[in-house]
Amino acid sequence: MDFARKAKWTFVLVTILFSLVQLSSANHTSINDTSIEMIHVGLILDAQSWVGKIVDSCISMAISDFYSQNCHYQTKLVVHTRDSGGDPLLLLSQALVLLENFKLDAIIVAENSAGVKVLAELGSRVKIPIISLFAAGLSLSSFEYPHLIQIGEDESSRAKAVAAIVEAFSWRSAILIYEDNDSARPILSSVTGFRLDQHVALLTSSTDEEIVEQLMKLMSLQMTVYVVHMTPILASRLFLNAKQLGMLTQGYAWITTDMITNFMNSMDPSVFESMQGVVGFKPHIPASKELRRFAIRWRSKNLNENKNLEEMEMNVYGIWSYDMVWAVATAAERVMTRHPHILHQETRLNMNFTTIRSSESGLVFMDEILQSRFKGISGGFQLTNGRLIPKEIEIVNVFKGDRIIGYWNPENGIASIMKEENHTETNSTSSSKLEGVIWPGGTMNIPKGWSLRGKRLRIGVPVTNEFRELISVVHDPQTNDIIVTGFCVDVFKEAVQSLDYEVHYDFIPFEDANGRMAGSYDDLILQVCHKNYDAVVGDITIISRRFAYVDFTLPFTDLGIGVVVPKINNDIWVFLKPLCGDLWITVAAFFIFTGVVIWFIERPINEEFQGSPSEQIGMIFWYSFSTLVFSHSKYSMFNLNNLSVSFIQNHILN
Repeated sequence: MDFARKAKWTFVLVTILFSLVQLSSANHTSINDTSIEMIHVGLILDAQSWVGKIVDSCISMAISDFYSQNCHYQTKLVVHTRDSGGDPLLLLSQALVLLENFKLDAIIVAENSAGVKVLAELGSRVKIPIISLFAAGLSLSSFEYPHLIQIGEDESSRAKAVAAIVEAFSWRSAILIYEDNDSARPILSSVTGFRLDQHVALLTSSTDEEIVEQLMKLMSLQMTVYVVHMTPILASRLFLNAKQLGMLTQGYAWITTDMITNFMNSMDPSVFESMQGVVGFKPHIPASKELRRFAIRWRSKNLNENKNLEEMEMNVYGIWSYDMVWAVATAAERVMTRHPHILHQETRLNMNFTTIRSSESGLVFMDEILQSRFKGISGGFQLTNGRLIPKEIEIVNVFKGDRIIGYWNPENGIASIMKEENHTETNSTSSSKLEGVIWPGGTMNIPKGWSLRGKRLRIGVPVTNEFRELISVVHDPQTNDIIVTGFCVDVFKEAVQSLDYEVHYDFIPFEDANGRMAGSYDDLILQVCHKNYDAVVGDITIISRRFAYVDFTLPFTDLGIGVVVPKINNDIWVFLKPLCGDLWITVAAFFIFTGVVIWFIERPINEEFQGSPSEQIGMIFWYSFSTLVFSHSKYSMFNLNNLSVSFIQNHILN
């Protein structure tokens, strides 16, 4: 009985003690919650766009990661997200609603629209930081809008990067195609380093027919290098129409700025296919273990929440937004530590149609953000003049994916992908530092940048079979094609290939209905004078009278002076052909005459020339013909005979 009573009282005491501990823990948690200062931050984005979804998820992960590592901090960011739907007016409206309902300490904008400029003006009024994840151009400088923080390249850096690529491939000029809005228009006044032959402005509302009309005008020009600077939505329609018009074939060159290249992975596959051969640039994010682990966590976390993210990759804006949240959260804690009384102060401003709440800590908060220095997943985080500008950009080539072909930075210019080994190289814009580029049409031949695409030259050629090595015209009966070959044609093609621009031409035979030459060479030359042909290629002789009608190139063949002889058969007895019958009779008569003269002189005293008549006649013939091979001085008794033989042989026979 006593044991049961003791057990009962023990159970009651343990229960009361456990309740007191729970109450104490709850009170402690309540005290801690009330001691944390909430920093309200507005986030305005297009919730339907893929980049808006990525930025939203990255900001959520950044807050979770930051406070899991800094659980002892006295401040905590509270993000209030609003959807602008991509409408600049709704962007401003949502900002006013946030300012009316919350004491905001900062506003983050994940849109590249004209509304950012209005928000920058609003930030100056209410004195809170406006953080734009998209650089909005030169018009929004830190001097005009001291409460504006921008991320990404400014128009000056973009223009310098474009100029470096244009100069690297020795192009003298280019054509700028840009979107006529406040975000893209400033690049027009920033272009330096190359000449703009023309610039074409397209509106977001431009129809496909209007885009095709502008592209047709560009096709009639001789320039074939295009720089595209516009939003991805308009760029997608531009490249699809350019592909259909044949403007993404061999001979063309397209350069895209980071405004397009940053969103390459989000484009429709048909658009990506139409951009094969394009060269672009985008910010360089150094590879690191932290970035790789974050990308893996981001994908695994969000695939279950948003199936559409399965086809998307981490974007530079998601990476920057992650680091920016860390900078804002760190700055908020420093403000709380150094200026705790400012966070609790607020004022109300009348904006004619509404009253908004403004924080007194805006200026201090802005200064703390600008002084942020740390190593984030994007690399070294540091703001310069209110901007987070990447230290280096990647030059990429779109071909079955986007591959890096080099790097560029303002200090050293273009650098190869092996820049670690060539860190001490001097400033250079040579294309030799870039990896091989596969241009539109699948060729690696660098476009010359200038082409006579508006007109195909008509090159007249003579139809003659006299000198087929120089010029030959053959009609293929199966394909009905005209095949023109020969040394003159080879020289012409090499000359065209050496030009700094592309020339398109067709060989037109100068022939009649029967396939024979339709006149003389003078008639052919007159066709150039009459503008039926643009030029003539062939075995044409430069004659003074022809200068009145055409200009000639420098002669590229020099035949000189030669001897024309008939062709003879290869016969071992060919040396006998010049010896005619009369000549043989004359030679034989002189040999006999020589023998008779010697016989007449030698017979009286020389026993060799005596004997029977037949012996003497034989001696005459033998002596005459034997003089051809050896001397007979030993048979002759008189020097007069030797002199006679020599005279007859040297002067008569030869």
